[in-house]
Amino acid sequence: MLRPYYQDEAVTLYHSDCREILPQLELVDHVITDPPYARDVYLRVRGDDSPGGKSPGQRGLVKPLGAFGSAAVGNGPRLQRLAAGDIGHIDYMLDEVAAQIGRIVRRWALVFSDVETCHRWRCALEASGMRYVRTGAWVKPDAMPQMTGDRPAVGFEPCTIAHAQGAMRWNGGGRQALWTHFIAKGHARPDHPCPKPEPLMVEIVSLFTDPGELIVDPYGGSGTTAVAAKRLGRRCIVIEEKEQFCEGMARRLAQGALALFGEQAV
Repeated sequence: MLRPYYQDEAVTLYHSDCREILPQLELVDHVITDPPYARDVYLRVRGDDSPGGKSPGQRGLVKPLGAFGSAAVGNGPRLQRLAAGDIGHIDYMLDEVAAQIGRIVRRWALVFSDVETCHRWRCALEASGMRYVRTGAWVKPDAMPQMTGDRPAVGFEPCTIAHAQGAMRWNGGGRQALWTHFIAKGHARPDHPCPKPEPLMVEIVSLFTDPGELIVDPYGGSGTTAVAAKRLGRRCIVIEEKEQFCEGMARRLAQGALALFGEQAV
């Protein structure tokens, strides 16, 4: 096992490709993660989704249209970072990672994805021996509109929910797997192209895990899963390949509980 990049009483952070760390782990209670999305998503952001390589989506990104202009300007830097491949894509490693998730998880596995890829996560997790349970949805009231105006925008992100073989239990009773939260924004937003909002991850960790349990996040990103786990008295192993994001996570986690949660992103 690599030496941790950061470690405290609740969280251990590894700066590595998760495909190097996951095979070294023994059984854990849960995996909750937000991997990079499919390569096609980032090509569409960049504007390469048409045969000629220059789509209406590209024109919309470069020159915002009509009433959507202010939204495009505000999200421009984030979109450019996604288009540049800041966080990679999942296509070439999805099956390998799903196999490791199925090997190590005692209870729940929750994996966020783009809409077009969630069926791949279901198939891969089932192939790993897990039981597909449900596809949840994070509904975003302030999701970015479709800049071109010629098609509907996507206003939610799916979350594939699977469980190890055996009896299931969670803390949500009969409620729906539907979570409505605003995106992370403003001065509290971590320096990452697509961080999950803290209230969302706090809700999910509360619903699916119990105090003292161990969560693994193979794609740490901005560290919000680890932040939620620490806040709620869970333990977390988090893995992140990009050192710049490891640095951001370490700073967030080292701030201490009061500073860390005194001002949440909304």
